[in-house]
Amino acid sequence: MSRLFQLGKDSVIYGIGGILSKGISVLVLPLYTMLFTPVEYGTIEMLTVIATFLSTIFAMGMDSVQSFYFFQESGNGKAGQARLVSAVLQWRVLWGGSLVLLCTLTSPYLNSWLFGGELSWHYFAVAFAGALLAQVMGQGIELFRLLYRPWPYILLSAAQAILATAITLLLVYVLNMGIFGYIIGSTLASLVIALLTLYMIREYLIFNEWITGWWPRLIRFGLPLLPAGLAFSIMSNIDRWFIHYFHGDTVLGYYAVGAKIAILIAFVSETFRKAWWPIAMDAMHGSDGPETFRMIARLYMGLCVAGLVILTFISPWLIIQLAGPEYYQAWQLVGVLAWQSVFYGFYLVASAGIWKAEKTHLAMYLMTGTALLNSLLNYLLVPAYAGMGAALATAISYGVWVTVTLVVSEKLWYVNFPIAVLFAQVVSGVLFLIWYLLYWDSTSLLLQTGIVTVLSTALMIGALDRRNRLAIMARIFQLWTPAAIPPAGANDVLLSLASIETQPKKSTMTEQSIANQESSMTPKNGSLQ
Repeated sequence: MSRLFQLGKDSVIYGIGGILSKGISVLVLPLYTMLFTPVEYGTIEMLTVIATFLSTIFAMGMDSVQSFYFFQESGNGKAGQARLVSAVLQWRVLWGGSLVLLCTLTSPYLNSWLFGGELSWHYFAVAFAGALLAQVMGQGIELFRLLYRPWPYILLSAAQAILATAITLLLVYVLNMGIFGYIIGSTLASLVIALLTLYMIREYLIFNEWITGWWPRLIRFGLPLLPAGLAFSIMSNIDRWFIHYFHGDTVLGYYAVGAKIAILIAFVSETFRKAWWPIAMDAMHGSDGPETFRMIARLYMGLCVAGLVILTFISPWLIIQLAGPEYYQAWQLVGVLAWQSVFYGFYLVASAGIWKAEKTHLAMYLMTGTALLNSLLNYLLVPAYAGMGAALATAISYGVWVTVTLVVSEKLWYVNFPIAVLFAQVVSGVLFLIWYLLYWDSTSLLLQTGIVTVLSTALMIGALDRRNRLAIMARIFQLWTPAAIPPAGANDVLLSLASIETQPKKSTMTEQSIANQESSMTPKNGSLQ
């Protein structure tokens, strides 16, 4: 139970950061859809996809390298950690800068292939430079997490999003710079926050020498992570490539707007990932590991599916309010696209055995297989069904990914996940989504509201097993009972029931005798329920 409350506490902290940083992109969506046509919005989305793909190559696993070796170097003090952080930064700038130059030189081919020659090389140069600056900024911000300082991490991330929005609106709305203004705004914001972050972590940086001695170790550790990173990038973005190729920027623009609304579920999954990971690493090596993972699996999936149901229900209204009538058709994509974030967040739970057994190389094979499956499904579905085909392909691929991961993980470390409960949660969300997409316009709002209320409530209540529901209810009673007044009898009963279910059963002769004496008063299976 303590891990559940710890997860809740950490989720609140990182949830604030997620709302501040990613919430900005949702709040300014009405302005962007007013300033950009669907075609222009599709062009921006495609440039973002290219920059994201290159970011994976820029990173080359260095984030994991820094996290892994930072605590290992604690024995050498801050000086040893500073050499590590500086070595990673130097390699990142040298490697990334070379790639920015190389990719900019090849940009005319990208322009001709993807954009019909409509963009100049400046667009690509600024976008690629922005991707590298975001990597540098991210390294510094991530260091605050390693130092257990979440607030600088949160505030710097939010500052980048706010500054990027302000600069973009100035360049696009006031100076009428169009798509190029959007790209410059993001790049300049990353530059400013990167410089500020480097200044804040200056005690961990060495500027007067090249720490080349670390580079072979960094490359040996990080390079094997690159294929998995590329596979995941393909998993996440291949849908945009197929939409662009078969249907052009207009359809991609609608798809991008639907994805922006679906990102509301990503708030939950990203918050969960940041808060859950350190707890998972601790629980994995504790005696309560399997129990903790079972509890969190059920809790996460139940709450996320409930959120997905609610988001799907209000998506037509959200599209109208945030994007305008021109993008109204994008609402049908929101609920389907939200499954990607739900399954992505669940992966950290499903992959417990892979991490426990230290067989992380399996993650690369699983991601590669999923990337191939996603590509095949997009190839089959996008030509005929456009954005809906891409959304379905991505959702199905991610669902297969976490399912196979769960099966493999269970073989490596048996957690005994509540498969039936998880299956019921997912199926209920899928059935609601199908019903709503087919009958939303022929069903009264009152009936829709009632179904959503009942289903989401049932999912949230069912997200906790009986023992944890009793424990939470007992905690609530304690919080609401004044100190001068003894706890109510209901509170005592709840605490007793919760404690009974947490106590391990013993097969002693004394207990067996008591059980025999009470056989006429209790069911044969000894159930207290």
